[in-house]
Amino acid sequence: MSFIENLKSKIAISSYKPKIVFAEGWDKNIHEAAQQLKETKEIVPFLIFRTRSEVYEDIIDNYIVIDEMDLDKYANVLFELRKAKGLTIDQAKSLVKQPNYLASLMVKMGEADGEICGIQYTTKDTLKPALQILKTAPGAKLVSSAFVMQKDKEQYIFGDCAININPNSEQLADIALGIGKFAKDVVGLTNLKIALLSYSTAGSGAGESVDKVRGAHDILMTLPEAKQFQISPEIQFDASFVPEVMHKKAKNLNWDTNAKIYVFPNIDAGNIGYKIAQRMGGYEAIGPVLIGLAAPVNDLSRGASTSDVVNLAYITGYQALTQRNK
Repeated sequence: MSFIENLKSKIAISSYKPKIVFAEGWDKNIHEAAQQLKETKEIVPFLIFRTRSEVYEDIIDNYIVIDEMDLDKYANVLFELRKAKGLTIDQAKSLVKQPNYLASLMVKMGEADGEICGIQYTTKDTLKPALQILKTAPGAKLVSSAFVMQKDKEQYIFGDCAININPNSEQLADIALGIGKFAKDVVGLTNLKIALLSYSTAGSGAGESVDKVRGAHDILMTLPEAKQFQISPEIQFDASFVPEVMHKKAKNLNWDTNAKIYVFPNIDAGNIGYKIAQRMGGYEAIGPVLIGLAAPVNDLSRGASTSDVVNLAYITGYQALTQRNK
């Protein structure tokens, strides 16, 4: 059973069906995905449109049109949340007319269990209102992202490929923990080996980037919550992926299989890495899934297909169920 099929089966047996709001309801792929989700009856899709002219003739049951709504209740909530930061009520009334802000407010106010955005908005414009309105989860120090890379029976987790540009050692340690927990709790991986990627393996290289990765490893070794994972010191991709290479380059790393979770040292490496795996390696890249927010908000690539939207909806829905059941 694939990762997504496993999530679908878990949602299917739940008595509660998560309601997911799509900020960009006018997009063709969002519309097609919503139709598919409606048919399965496992996720309740809710679409936001800016104007009546954007609404499809065969629209699903749940949708709103912004320019036909009284948005005062949303503006008042946003104003209360942000007035200490200098937001005025007039600015709040303007912001809630933007679908990315309205979607996050619907989640905040309990009108939706999770949000999907980003097929037309940038990652920045997806994340900014989510952070301002929903904020980070208790205990989370930052928001990061993960991709589930899947091909046939192979499955790997890559991160952070979308959010943190050049994390320091402390941030890199937090990213590794967040991605590891996502791999365990949502993806259901049992092989919890985490590779801290670098251009150096076990001291073969030197430089600021290598020192940063080594620092992240040192921090992780002091954290009780990291003990549920097997975490490499700084390691090159080939040494973390091919056991024969690993045993030559990282002789102190006694793993009998390769890593399943890959933490990149910066966004350049992560973004390039997942796209090479996707386009040249033939892996399906599901995500980016945002980790560390107080409620599920996930970001689509602007090149996302209908299938990508459906897959991310099931991830978002399952995240919402797990939070609801805590």
